[in-house]
Amino acid sequence: MFKKKTLSLSIAMIAALGSSYVAVAQEDQLEEVVVTGIRSSVTKALDIKRNNVQVVDSIVAEDIGKLPDNSVAAALQRVPGVQITRSNGEASGVVVRGLPNVVTTLNGRNIFTTTGRGVALADIPADLLQRVDVKKSSSASDIEGGVAGLVDVRLRRPFDFDGGLTVAGGIRGEYSEQSDSISPIGSVTVNNNWSTASGDMGVMFSVSSQDRKYMEHVSFNVAPDAVTITDPRSAPLNVADQPSLIPGVIGSYYNHGDRNRTSANLAFQFSPDASSQYYAEAFWIGYDSESELNFWVPLPSWGGFSGYVSEYKPGTNVAKTFVRDNFPGTISSNQAFGNESDTMQVAVGGQWEADKLTIKSDLAYTESQGKNRGFILDTAFFAEKIIYDFSAGGTGATDVSILNGDGTAFDLLDPSKYELWQYFDSRGQQDSDDISLSTDVNYSLADTGFTSIDAGFRLSQRNAKNNAADTGGRFRQNILFMSDYDGMAYKTPNDLLSSEVNLTTTQWLTPDRDYIYNNRAQIRVDMGYSAEEPEFLPGNFFDDQENNYAIYGKANYATEVAGMPLDGELGVRVVKLESKLNGFGVSTDVSSTEVLPSVNARLALRDDLYLRATAGKTITRPDFVQLNPLTNYFEPTDTTAATGNGGNPNLEAVESVNYDLSLEWYFADSSSLSATVFARDLDGYIQTYSEVEARNGREYLVSRPRNTGKGNLDGIELSYTQFFTELPGFWSGFGVQLNTTFMDGESESPITNKMQNLANVSDESYNAVLMYEQDGLSARLAYNWRSEFFLSFNEGGAQPGKSVVVKDEETLDFSISYDLTENLTVFTDATNLLNDPYKNWFGGDSSADESLYPRDIVARERTFSVGVRFSM
Repeated sequence: MFKKKTLSLSIAMIAALGSSYVAVAQEDQLEEVVVTGIRSSVTKALDIKRNNVQVVDSIVAEDIGKLPDNSVAAALQRVPGVQITRSNGEASGVVVRGLPNVVTTLNGRNIFTTTGRGVALADIPADLLQRVDVKKSSSASDIEGGVAGLVDVRLRRPFDFDGGLTVAGGIRGEYSEQSDSISPIGSVTVNNNWSTASGDMGVMFSVSSQDRKYMEHVSFNVAPDAVTITDPRSAPLNVADQPSLIPGVIGSYYNHGDRNRTSANLAFQFSPDASSQYYAEAFWIGYDSESELNFWVPLPSWGGFSGYVSEYKPGTNVAKTFVRDNFPGTISSNQAFGNESDTMQVAVGGQWEADKLTIKSDLAYTESQGKNRGFILDTAFFAEKIIYDFSAGGTGATDVSILNGDGTAFDLLDPSKYELWQYFDSRGQQDSDDISLSTDVNYSLADTGFTSIDAGFRLSQRNAKNNAADTGGRFRQNILFMSDYDGMAYKTPNDLLSSEVNLTTTQWLTPDRDYIYNNRAQIRVDMGYSAEEPEFLPGNFFDDQENNYAIYGKANYATEVAGMPLDGELGVRVVKLESKLNGFGVSTDVSSTEVLPSVNARLALRDDLYLRATAGKTITRPDFVQLNPLTNYFEPTDTTAATGNGGNPNLEAVESVNYDLSLEWYFADSSSLSATVFARDLDGYIQTYSEVEARNGREYLVSRPRNTGKGNLDGIELSYTQFFTELPGFWSGFGVQLNTTFMDGESESPITNKMQNLANVSDESYNAVLMYEQDGLSARLAYNWRSEFFLSFNEGGAQPGKSVVVKDEETLDFSISYDLTENLTVFTDATNLLNDPYKNWFGGDSSADESLYPRDIVARERTFSVGVRFSM
């Protein structure tokens, strides 16, 4: 594990790097070379990093176009210190230096999805981008709200193109291996710039569409229960006078679905003269998803643990094999969901220059709406005997044999054996909007040591509203079988985790998704509900309004220290928030003011060597859904214990004081070597914890977000980029990008008041990218790895450790393209070539816990695509 003493070692490494440049640096006379493609994009990204006084890493559009990535979220995993989370067959979330508290902006403006603080970066296609900037240090002029940093997505505008008409785009077919499907993905951009007597004008329109299918295979166990086994057939305990540890719920499911994303960007620019420029633009993201989880849950605990352990895991009382021969129940379920959202942002603005004064102003309106539906229909069957192997092939998956009394296999494909059991019906609607006005003023100074003064303000009003209906589980009113409904039975795929282990049972029946949806009124009646759609519940409602007022001032300076150029900025941002929260039985008014100072400094030790130091205070406000005062309590059922979940209206903003120190050596064109030490002093970091809460005489294990106490996150990033242009012939086309991050973070638990690890923080991660570009051929092989990390804390169960730990993860992606002509390129991409499964376990960060208390194993999608890009 990374320890704080690594920081002192890292500073020594930076000092060594600074003292070694003299021996290997070349003369500053560089030949001007025009480069394109991968190398051009890397050069532009390094120029942005080099010329910025903040700590910034960027991905430029040409770079994204060459990566086997479809979205901003997927592309960002190549950036030092950035890790991604994956779900439902794609990159879904972004974590910067171990923290998810990232501000997302679009062309410098705040943007969000429904009631969240940020936009779903997986929804923004890479095809529409100009570049993405990851700002890891703060500036007074940046929008507040990101303890971890700021991700600014820059879309193309008309003046980014050469004059005249431009038409460019691409289309690909993507094959998903586990879903055995081909998905169409395409985009097109049309731009036209022209000059008139009134000035230069440009109009651009881009549209992108993705219709992608996915499939994941999952096996899971809940935390084990402490069980006293009385059956005399049971194997002797390895540890006397102690109970057996057996998970009460185990199962598997196929997680599959179809996602459609359509995005459009329309922009107009007008420049009447060299001193002014105006724009109007609109951006829209549409998302529509239909998914289902085909569950199969053979329950060791159905009616109590009345069975026997035939084998224990060596040296423990943890059951390896458990046998029940008294007709235990098994649940088969289809959990079907539909989610859709529409996010739109329109903006107008401009820039004016007059002598020493520059003024920029932007007026924007953002609206995001979402709807979701959920249907869960459980069925049950009762075989005479079930054998549970909790360590199938040593993988962590549970293998289950379902048998008749004579030892033959139970017929899992007979719909007459499946009884309708429980039904859940839910729906929700989220509405959010924001209007903002910002103005930035820059005034140039002369002969003072300060080069300019920046000042500005931002005013915004954000509204977020949520409605939801959730019937909870309703047990069947009459004995009905799946065979009583013509067309209800759905046969699952038959290759569960086939890439990992050979399981006995891989196929079963569940209710069909389309049948449930098309016949939901009748099913509601048969299960004891009204035929009507469930009504929104007052307890699920919240309506929040935030008025945000921010002003800032920043002094930019340039001077010399010992003959070396020093530049940077000194700034402060003052933010006042007025918040009104209305929920079921709760109404609060909160007003707070935050003062956020920031300092950024860059010292040019040489023309190609920079020492950078930054410090600043940042905040992140809770998501609106986290502030929801509602708590849902769930009574115990055949498949679940008494649990609950809810929001926390008492959450406070997370505060952090951030420090960065970096040394960056740009030793050749398109090449660099850098080291960055960073530290975060956290206060009130928000994590989800589970705690037993009493209600009406029953105890529930309730999970909700809670502020932790004091915490810290320290680390170092190392990055190396080089193109080997000095090599002869074919070899001169090669290049590499290598980066690694070491981190150590902890915070004070609100449950135990003791220090513990931060969730989602890997101690180590690295990227290794091999690139080639020459004579129209471009290729990239990208490897990504992160070490194990804690997912959650204070879980229930009888295991010694109460955390959930995620196994280290690795991915390998590949892309290759060839320019048939100057305007036509063919390409092929592949993702997840290693097919590394996702695994986690209950307990602590030891390999023993991984094998003793496995929780999930997930086989993810592997994709292959072929396509063409064009420009005219």
